[in-house]
Amino acid sequence: MSITKYVGKTIVIMYVDKKERISQRTIRIIRVDAGTVYAFDLLRNKPRRFASERILAAQPVTAYVS
Repeated sequence: MSITKYVGKTIVIMYVDKKERISQRTIRIIRVDAGTVYAFDLLRNKPRRFASERILAAQPVTAYVS
């Protein structure tokens, strides 16, 4: 999956962590570097890093209401 096309955009991802727990996150991608996605997590209101190989699906957000 090419996540780099979403840099600067807000997207919803399905993510599996190291303990194999699946979660849905709404993030704004800051940059992608060496298999790591640097993003701002809108739910947790802080920057986060995600391993790109653990992102199961990504969908752009057309409208976000907090």
